[in-house]
Amino acid sequence: MGLSIKIAIAAVLFSVVSGGYFYIQALEGKLEAAAEVQQRLEGVINQQKLVMERNAADLKKMQTINAEVADKAGKAEREVAALNNKLSKLDEVVAKAPPSQTEIKINRGTKDALRCNELVTGSPLTTDELSGKVKNNICPELIASKIPSKEAK
Repeated sequence: MGLSIKIAIAAVLFSVVSGGYFYIQALEGKLEAAAEVQQRLEGVINQQKLVMERNAADLKKMQTINAEVADKAGKAEREVAALNNKLSKLDEVVAKAPPSQTEIKINRGTKDALRCNELVTGSPLTTDELSGKVKNNICPELIASKIPSKEAK
């Protein structure tokens, strides 16, 4: 009887130890899996941080560009208002002038306006415009702004 009890106790102890061993192995596997998941999540978090930083930089750039566009639009509106004011003053003068004289002025104004469009779209100044021989009554400030200053030379 003593031997069978010892065998039974040894079998129980062996079962407990082997069960504990397999339980510990299962926990280690779960721990490794959890560590891998954590590493993946940290990688995703780092990528999201980079994307958020890029978005913030893009947002600042867009705000800067929007401010520049708003400034240019405001300047264009002021120029249109000034041109409308100039034209409204000329309406009365043109109505009283002889048609042939009016035709010459309109042709000259059209030529100047077309030249202004060319300058706005990137056309370089001619030598006469650079020297001041040719005057443009439609956009003199545009020509003046494109003439290189003497200090820059």
